[in-house]
Amino acid sequence: MVQEQATSISELLYNNAPPNNLDLLIIQERSEAMAMRIAKLREELKDLEHQLQLHKCVFSPARRIPTEVLTMIFDIASAKPPLLVDDADDSDCWERDRKDLSTISLVCKRWRDVAYNAGQLWAAHEAVIPELTRKQCDTLLRWYGRAKGTPKTLAFDTSYFNSKPCQCYKQTAGPHLCSNAGLRRLLKGGAPFSRISMGNFTPTCFKNIVCYIKSASATTTTTSTSQHWWDRVQKLVLDFHYGDANDKDPYWLQSQLPAQSIFTSFPDSLTSLTLHLPNLEERPQRKVLEIPATVLRKLVTFSLSYTWGGPQFLTALQHCTNVEDLSLRLGNREESGSANLGDQINVTSLSQDGHIVLPKVKSLLLKIKGASAVVEHIGVLRFPGLVKLCIKSEDEYDKPKPYSNIMQAIGLFSPAASQNFVSLSVVGYIKSADLYHLLGSLTSPLTHLATDATFDPQEFLKLALGAPAGSQNIVPCLRALHVRKFPVKYHLDSLLLYIKSRQKHGKKKGEVVMKAPFDGLKWVVLEIYGSDVKKQLYKESATLKILRGSFGIKVERLGYRPGESC
Repeated sequence: MVQEQATSISELLYNNAPPNNLDLLIIQERSEAMAMRIAKLREELKDLEHQLQLHKCVFSPARRIPTEVLTMIFDIASAKPPLLVDDADDSDCWERDRKDLSTISLVCKRWRDVAYNAGQLWAAHEAVIPELTRKQCDTLLRWYGRAKGTPKTLAFDTSYFNSKPCQCYKQTAGPHLCSNAGLRRLLKGGAPFSRISMGNFTPTCFKNIVCYIKSASATTTTTSTSQHWWDRVQKLVLDFHYGDANDKDPYWLQSQLPAQSIFTSFPDSLTSLTLHLPNLEERPQRKVLEIPATVLRKLVTFSLSYTWGGPQFLTALQHCTNVEDLSLRLGNREESGSANLGDQINVTSLSQDGHIVLPKVKSLLLKIKGASAVVEHIGVLRFPGLVKLCIKSEDEYDKPKPYSNIMQAIGLFSPAASQNFVSLSVVGYIKSADLYHLLGSLTSPLTHLATDATFDPQEFLKLALGAPAGSQNIVPCLRALHVRKFPVKYHLDSLLLYIKSRQKHGKKKGEVVMKAPFDGLKWVVLEIYGSDVKKQLYKESATLKILRGSFGIKVERLGYRPGESC
């Protein structure tokens, strides 16, 4: 028997020689060895590629973000904006997005460490009673534990759609919402808090909750002289505005002994108070608002919603001598038959020289419903240090100049008006004549103006061009203009032509030359969402080209929607 001889490998691989059985065995062994080596090399390559990717990640700019900046990003990303536009004046964060916080902490170890060490991310939460479950309560208490000494915030309210509002004011047997087990567990386990917000509860609820807070923590007081954490609360929000129970609680319809007043239960360290009073539309009796002067004199920030009619709110404002940030939402209810009929307050007795002067108010928000009736009362207020004003008038569409009437009433058209008043924001519907009149009547050096695009720009332009020859521009110190909430149809070029009309100019050798007096308006922001107005802006009319090119005015657009091209 002839023994098979192995064929040369080169013959088999390169010259197409026919293999014998021995050749096949040899090639099989070599193939398996090479496959094993390839697999091993691939594993090594995969590991090398992974290591290379890890090395490349070290160069990522995100890796070099300082911890302080990363904390600020997490802060902004997890903060929940106010649900209502009217709350926008309150820049404080009252609630965190729990899903966002959880996602941030799962990205990587560093992000988790940074998030866990940022106490402010875990110090503000909201609870809805009675929907708060035991599991949710456990989560909130665990998160409060990560606050690491950061002043804590708790906002709680009852569901707006709750069919069974708290009826503790009837003094019947419970259970009541204000004695909810989950709420009590939060108040006891999460304390101390520095800011508390209560919504859709009644005055009786408030007294019961404060009573529980003080009794539940009494056993933890170390010495008889220690200040209870409730008395260290600095900010308090009480919203009695909504809810059927607030309409039925008789608290506001009768005078209270000091020991029974909810205001005597206020924290000793309170510097910020938001108080939304109920409408009580079906109650024609005199409503009682008796806030002690000692409480009001400590306030730096005060927000009051008062729709009862009459001047009774002035009895509180006369003591706000240290308030710097003031928000007033005022209304008159005479047309509904529920005016504050028994309120016979002598306003002149509250003021000196006919005026109630609030010397430290720098920021003022006025939201007024029924300005014609309300100006009679706010006319005694004066703000000699005013810097910033936001104003909105409602239900006065048939009146010629409600905004002007409000501003005139509080002395902003007077030569004695604050010369620090530089920023004005006009919110809501305003007629062109009203806007032109109030801007032309201001005696303060206003530099920043924001307004909704509810006025007719063609009529406004006509009024401006109709001014006597040689007249000074209205608001001569204006430097920045912000126009918001454009309607679907709006003649944008008329607005641009008005801006152009403010610039005194001529031509020299074919080029535009600016003339004295030079106008300071150099920045215009247009907050546009509607497609029609947006097209007008992108078309870039001749007027817009002159403003941007020859006059050097920066005209920019805000208001992009997700997915929209710039």
